[in-house]
Amino acid sequence: MSSISRFTGLPQDDNTDRILKNDFQTPAFAATVAIVVKGSVARTIIKPATLTGVVTFSINVADPLTNDANNGPFVGDGVEFYLTPDGTTRVVTFGTGFLPTGTLSVTTAKYAYIAFRFNGTGWVESGRSVSA
Repeated sequence: MSSISRFTGLPQDDNTDRILKNDFQTPAFAATVAIVVKGSVARTIIKPATLTGVVTFSINVADPLTNDANNGPFVGDGVEFYLTPDGTTRVVTFGTGFLPTGTLSVTTAKYAYIAFRFNGTGWVESGRSVSA
């Protein structure tokens, strides 16, 4: 797990956010979905297919400096989920790699948003919303 931030203040580092990369993933619905955050990406947006049952998400926490540079987050990186249920309230669990405040119930006819930030060892929940 990386304990350094993406911007360490070295002359070759850009701390102006001009070269930050984003990633957009649309995984198919499954009971368990593994999210892989690339080391080259500062912000990952996840919009899975419509939730048709309970789902558990897991996420990587590999160190991009000791592994492949595309295989892990830096401190401060973010991941956001945009979730839509079918006609039934669906429960979402955030498992391995996440440090959530609890499960998330995505209510019928509403949409859910939940965000996490990487703290060097896990993805800490930074906000959630369920709205029409």
